[in-house]
Amino acid sequence: MRPDADGPGPGPGPGRTLFRFVRHWSRRIPGAGPERGRDVMVTEAVLARQEEGGATVNAVAEELGIDQSGASRLAAQAERRGYLRKAPAPGDARRRVLVVTDEGAELLRAAHRRQESVFAGLTADWTGAEVEEFHRLMRRLTAARHDPPDRGGRSERG
Repeated sequence: MRPDADGPGPGPGPGRTLFRFVRHWSRRIPGAGPERGRDVMVTEAVLARQEEGGATVNAVAEELGIDQSGASRLAAQAERRGYLRKAPAPGDARRRVLVVTDEGAELLRAAHRRQESVFAGLTADWTGAEVEEFHRLMRRLTAARHDPPDRGGRSERG
C-alpha cells in the first residue's frame, strides 16, 4: 500500500485528506511568520473557549490538542504581546481565565481577512454555489465536534 493511501482506491481516503487539510491550514497564516501564526492560533483558541464560557489554560490546551505546559507558554507569549489578558473567572474570582484583548481581536480580524483572501484565490474558478456548499460542509464538519452525528448521520440534538 502507498504511504499516502488510507485503504483501497486511487488515493488518500477522507481521513488522510482531512489530516492534510487541517495540518496545512492550521500552520499557515498567510503573510505571517511562525511566531505570528502561533499568536493567532492561541488567540483563536481562547476566543473559541471564551465564547463557550471560559478560557482556562487547560481548556485552551484541549482546544489546540496540546499539553497544558505548551498551551501555557503560547498563552504567556500572546499575553506579553498584548493579545490576551488574564481576568477573574465569572462566578469564581479565585480562578483566572484568558480573555482576548482589543489588540487580540484586531490580530484575529487581520488573520481572518488574509485567510478569506487566500480562500477566495484558491476557489476563484469555483462557482458561487460550490463555494457556498464547501463552506456549508466545513461548518457542518466543525459543528460535529460539539454535536457528533449518530450512526444514521443525524445530529444528536435533532
